[in-house]
Amino acid sequence: MIERKERKPYWRHTKWQVLASLIPFLAIVVVLPLYSQQLNSSRFLGFPLGYFLAAHGFFVIAVVTVASYVNRQNAIDHWHGAHEDM
Repeated sequence: MIERKERKPYWRHTKWQVLASLIPFLAIVVVLPLYSQQLNSSRFLGFPLGYFLAAHGFFVIAVVTVASYVNRQNAIDHWHGAHEDM
């Protein structure tokens, strides 16, 4: 259990962690479709590049974002003494 005086810094650190994880992901989700027509002029594995990145790139970016979030949140939990022993 985290001490009362440590809760505010813990949640501030966690809030910045969430924002740091969401902003790059949202930027990719918004920017990539804007350039899809230009990307579709190139081909990758027989598919238009814009389609390929939309179909596979978003999934890969989501998995990497979630994995890095979990890893960094575990570090925050250990730093503030809020981790759970399993």
